Amino acid sequence: MKRLKVGIIGAGGIAQYAHIPSYKKSDKVEITAIADINEEKLKYAADKFEIPRRFINWEDMLDEDLDIVSICSPNAFHALQSIKSMESGKHVLCEKPLCLTEKEVDDVFGTSVKTGMKFMGAMPRRFSGETAFLKKLIDKGEIGEIYYIKASYLRRRGIPGLGSWFTNKKLAGGGPMMDIGVHAIDFIVYITGLNQPEMVMGSSYNRLSDSAIDGGWPPMETRKGDKFIGDMDVEEISSGFVRFKGGETLFIEAGWAGNCEPASRVSILGTKAGIQMPDPENVKNPIRIYGETEGILTDTLPVIPKSDMFQEEINHFIECVRENKETGTRKEEIMAVTRIINSIYKSAEEGKPVRIGER
Repeated sequence: MKRLKVGIIGAGGIAQYAHIPSYKKSDKVEITAIADINEEKLKYAADKFEIPRRFINWEDMLDEDLDIVSICSPNAFHALQSIKSMESGKHVLCEKPLCLTEKEVDDVFGTSVKTGMKFMGAMPRRFSGETAFLKKLIDKGEIGEIYYIKASYLRRRGIPGLGSWFTNKKLAGGGPMMDIGVHAIDFIVYITGLNQPEMVMGSSYNRLSDSAIDGGWPPMETRKGDKFIGDMDVEEISSGFVRFKGGETLFIEAGWAGNCEPASRVSILGTKAGIQMPDPENVKNPIRIYGETEGILTDTLPVIPKSDMFQEEINHFIECVRENKETGTRKEEIMAVTRIINSIYKSAEEGKPVRIGER
């Protein structure tokens, strides 16, 4: 079978750190084109990774003979570029957040159905060993009925690209809840199957903007030609309380900056067992399972094989395209994630709960 031809839209940090190196490690594809409006960055990335065809206008790149397009651009362009790419006969791997609005979710998945092109979200946590293990446990019923979830993704001082598109609401759609909270929310929706949020209460804060510092992402060497204007009109920390249709609840918090302990944690409580990521007594251990056997409380410490999430993600997408398999990115999951994030922002702005069916 011939090698698939790949084009990259956006030559920034995530493209250089994850997408391009992962494609390069596969003998089943070749990257033949890359597009970015920043000419200096475009040349740097294309030269570094030996990509022959370079485009300032991403739409011109879609005229190329390509099988796959990886979208690594600012959030505001994800839906449009996904749709245009699929309409031009390319399968799409799109960075998170996949969509900023419910209409975009409808339009993107509708285009995938209409064109027959595959669409997959670049959500690497779905491809970790921990996720694969936990999803099997949950699907087999070994955790029982899940009813309460807590998730924290907090940095002490970690604002990405301060003054770049990351901190511009028009281009990013939001701050840390949109940037890193999306990982936690997607992970929870994916492994638990809870995809029908009905009520959301949110809060949002920007109290440290005067002392904000750049968090170091994207990596400095990937910022060639970037112009940072210094503005930040998104939140630095936000949280949300979500009730699902079956009465299950989720508390989610995401922050780039705060006088707090940095953390990336998820707790899942079920009627048969509970899950803690990472293990609170040993942060080097990815998971602790709280259970009960014959009336005795038990703590189980699974040994999870290490894996490269980004490489597994890319390998999976290539396999789906080559063998005509479903990508696993389901519309109802992405719709739920989009609704939860937007409802957190709307509730924070209005100071009252948002009922999903009443917006």
